[in-house]
Order: sequence, then structure tokens, then C-alpha cells
Amino acid sequence: MKTAFITGANSGLGLATARALAQRSFNLILFCRDEKKGREAQLAVQQANPAVRVDLVLADLIDLDTVRRVAKEITETHDRLDVLVNNAGYTPSKIEFVDNIEKSFFASHVGHFVLTHHLLDLLKKTAAETGDVRVVNLSSAAYLGGNTSRFFRRIDDLSPLFAYCDDKLANLLFAKELAKQMAGMGITSYSVHPGAVRTNFGADTPGFLGKVFSLAGPLMRSPGKGAETSIFMAAAPLKAIGERNNGAYFADSAPKTTHNRDITDEKAAVLWEKSMPFV
Repeated sequence: MKTAFITGANSGLGLATARALAQRSFNLILFCRDEKKGREAQLAVQQANPAVRVDLVLADLIDLDTVRRVAKEITETHDRLDVLVNNAGYTPSKIEFVDNIEKSFFASHVGHFVLTHHLLDLLKKTAAETGDVRVVNLSSAAYLGGNTSRFFRRIDDLSPLFAYCDDKLANLLFAKELAKQMAGMGITSYSVHPGAVRTNFGADTPGFLGKVFSLAGPLMRSPGKGAETSIFMAAAPLKAIGERNNGAYFADSAPKTTHNRDITDEKAAVLWEKSMPFV
């Protein structure tokens, strides 16, 4: 029975993805910040399929010590990990910093980078046995507004909108470079755009961006609909995804051409290099 690890699994896209994979007979590991919400999600996923194992781990992607601890615990207590879905997302309501790095970038990219790195031994072990392990990064069409020149820099007047765009570009570039780093090991990597999804994501965002989230609500997809691409990347046969699409960006369960001059092999490699000291 396959096992999937999903961050931000207590609501929205993460919960919808977890429930769908449980129904497809995946065992689940749910990574959540809030214990109460995490327990509720664990129960909901277990109810989706009582025959699977549903574990809950509590950590915050901003706290790298707990991220490392969780990864170590999972590696010691689980004998396989087939799918890692780096789903958790942060909408910056105001610009804050962690170690002089914009907070949402730190959580969305650095936290996921460190988590993925510390799960690699288990992912590689599983890939050696099955030849099919996948890492799925939740990106967004907002990558279009991202700029790598802002990565890892303290910019006090950065707008929350551009901070979010930078996060999503980093998620995409990380998936691209991870595919290259893991080439030939049986581990594939993808980034996905879920579409505009109606969740509580961004609900507390003030100003213009908050108004956009609020007004767009009735036009947005349900979490279940938005999770379809993540579910496809996690569960579809590799042949359906396409071998040449390793490292690609997907939307509506299909590979898409990207349109940002910063999406290059060189920029992806630089992002990886600058992220490694946090590991």
C-alpha cells in the first residue's frame, strides 16, 4: 500500500487531496500546524477510507528544527514514502521577516526545501524498491509576477502580492531542479497550479489583495476541483503523466508552457544552492 505525505493537510486543497488519496487506498501522513484542526482532518480522512492508516504530525514550516524532527521521526517510523505533496501555502497579510527573509517565502519555499531534503533518504529507499516516487509542489499562476532577484533579500517595502508571486515562482523552480537532482533514481518532481480555489486561504489579507480574494470567491473552484491536478500527479500512472514531463509545471492535469524569463535551469540551480545552507 502506497504512502503519501501532505503538508497543510487540515483544510482546503490539502484536505481534499488527502481524502481523495485515502479513497485510492493510500496511507496518509498529514502535516499540520494546528493540533485541533489536524485531529479533525485526521478523522475526516480516516472516515474517507477506514482501511488506510492516517498519521498526524504537528509542525510549522517556519520552525526548521521541528521540520527536521518530524522528517526524522517519519523516516524512523515508516518503511516507505511514495508521494510527498508540498501543499501548504501562506498568504502574507503584511510583510514580516524570518532571518531577514520574507516570512511567507521562508515557510513556502525554505520550509518545504528543508522538509524534502530530510525525507530524501526515505524517498530514495522507496524509489529503489518501486522505481516510482513523486514530489508535487503546489505553485500557482501567480509565478508570473515572481522575480528571482527578490529571493532571500530583505525588502521592507515589498508588497504582499509580489511576495506571494515570489513564493510560487520558487515552488516551481524547486520542482524543476529537484527533478534534475534526482534524475535516474526513480524520483520524479512536478509543480502544479490548482486554479483559483475557494478556500479560507487569504481570508485575512487586508487591502487590495484581500478585496480581490473576497470578490473572486463566488467564481472560484471548490477545493475538491482544485485538488484534481495534485491528485492526478500523485496517483495517475507515470505513462499518463509522461516521462519527458519530469520537472514540468501542470494545470488541469496537463503540462503547461511557462511564461517567466526567470524560469531557467540556471536560476533553478542557483535557488537550490542558496537554499542548501538552511538544511
